[in-house]
Amino acid sequence: MSPAGTLLALLFFATFSLAQEKVVPAAACADISYTDVYKPVQILANADSDCTWNILRPSSEKTRVVFSVLDLNPSADCSQENITLLDENLGELGVLCPNSQRIAVFESPGNVYVKLHTASTTYDRHAYFLYYSVTPANDVQCGGHLNGISGTISSPNYPQRHDHFTFCVWNLEVPKNTKVKLSFSEIFVEPDAACRFDFIALFDGPSTDSNILDILCGRTVAEVETTSNSLTLMFSADYANSYYGFSTTYTALPQSNNSSLACSGESFTVVFDSDYIAALGYSGNELTLADASCTPKSLNPIVFEVPYWGCGTVKKVEDHTVYYTNTIYLQTSGVITRRKQVKFIVTCELDSDSTVEIMYLTEDDIIHNQQEIGNYDVSLAFYPTQDFISPVQDSPYYIELNNTLFLQATVNSQDPGLTLFVETCFASPTANFQSPTYDLVRRGCAKDDTYHDFPSGNGFARFSFSAFKFLYTHTSVYLQCQVVVCDTSDSGSRCNQGCITRQRRDLGSSVWKANAVLGPIRLKRHSESETAGSEGEKTEDVVKTEDVVKTDQSSLYVLGISVLVVNVVIAALVLMRYARKNPTGYRYHSVATQ
Repeated sequence: MSPAGTLLALLFFATFSLAQEKVVPAAACADISYTDVYKPVQILANADSDCTWNILRPSSEKTRVVFSVLDLNPSADCSQENITLLDENLGELGVLCPNSQRIAVFESPGNVYVKLHTASTTYDRHAYFLYYSVTPANDVQCGGHLNGISGTISSPNYPQRHDHFTFCVWNLEVPKNTKVKLSFSEIFVEPDAACRFDFIALFDGPSTDSNILDILCGRTVAEVETTSNSLTLMFSADYANSYYGFSTTYTALPQSNNSSLACSGESFTVVFDSDYIAALGYSGNELTLADASCTPKSLNPIVFEVPYWGCGTVKKVEDHTVYYTNTIYLQTSGVITRRKQVKFIVTCELDSDSTVEIMYLTEDDIIHNQQEIGNYDVSLAFYPTQDFISPVQDSPYYIELNNTLFLQATVNSQDPGLTLFVETCFASPTANFQSPTYDLVRRGCAKDDTYHDFPSGNGFARFSFSAFKFLYTHTSVYLQCQVVVCDTSDSGSRCNQGCITRQRRDLGSSVWKANAVLGPIRLKRHSESETAGSEGEKTEDVVKTEDVVKTDQSSLYVLGISVLVVNVVIAALVLMRYARKNPTGYRYHSVATQ
């Protein structure tokens, strides 16, 4: 070992010798109450045990419970053996089962109760958790959501010591069809054989509910790769022995075949493994799109953001299907070459409810094909007036019965040659769109007398209808619309066919559809003084809860009797004249305002 390495090792062990030694005795299995601001709890449980650890803290403080070890009897199911956490109102915060992951974090104001129940099978059960009160003094601001193809994540204060009770969660997402590679240049976290005290937990997915890739602590370095395009990194520290934390870089790599392609609503992203391009005898700075001025946005990994409109992208419409194609060239110069002539042809195809992504690699007349599935981003928004200038930001959107609702569907794309058509739109009083439902437009045909189509434009479609409510106790209205995306130059597209009264045999590849959901809409009502006509001055009462929206009971009773009588008469006539016909579907109740 070099003198510098020897000195570093001596300093390292000297630092550990000065650190607070942590000997955490096993907690007794009984009903025990803790009032400490923080406390580690080591659990060694036998068979047929029932224990409760009562963490008693002020309701004004948030209590965080961090499990870093969980080893219950794997032969038992969750009903036989579990650890259940309850809040101060005895509401369930969560349940840890024998097959649960060892890392789990729970937070709740005030008291938290940890209850352990074990089965009768003999097994050496182990668990470790730390609880502490989160206060302004120890609430470290860190973590967050990261998007991109590469970057750096470091613990707070790095390369200085991190604070006690540091708790951070980073959620990282890279382009579709890629994976995340983490390269830790330094990890200096409190050493422990089981990583109980301070640790870095890596989850293979978008949240801490995803599978654990690895748990790291001590003095080390590491490289980790995900299987998906998202990763969650958790860093947790306890009350003593804070060191320098960690620093890691992340990069996006193709999930397979050394390259990946992903189409979004605005562009398509091509990612190459730089080692793969190097194996072909080239470097990333020798690659360009069809427009040679469009070069990679990153060289490690090599990433192209290919716009649908620009950089040499070619748009083609064939059989009502839209294709966007570009080519990535490996540039050469001179008269001869001894390197393979390689080009990548990338295509996004819009067709039948999806975006199909295709990549061809031509390498000395050898063509490889890669294909994936994606979707366009279509949104739906309310507007207060028919000028469609500023969308309504409030949710829910409160409006008077019979007032006009203005809506705009928008496709988020750079291509100005796209337009939209609202093919089907229906309403429901519930967000899951179960019966009853009410059609506003179906297959392009208006089913509601107040439904009105405005002229479509580049990237949008607009329509309106008069506000209504469902009968009885429903106060909310949700909308689900199926929107068709078409090319503006395609005269035979679905957007130009309008109302179709019967289902045609083949619309096939002529349309690209997307669903958009919006709601709820809720109704305003006038104040009681205005309804009674008293005091002369009228004010408008905007209803904020569903309970207040209920109609006056006496009025509802009279209305109900009237409706019942009318329905009986109508039903009798229908049964007499059309005894063999099906009853009509649900109707809506429209009331004019004064």
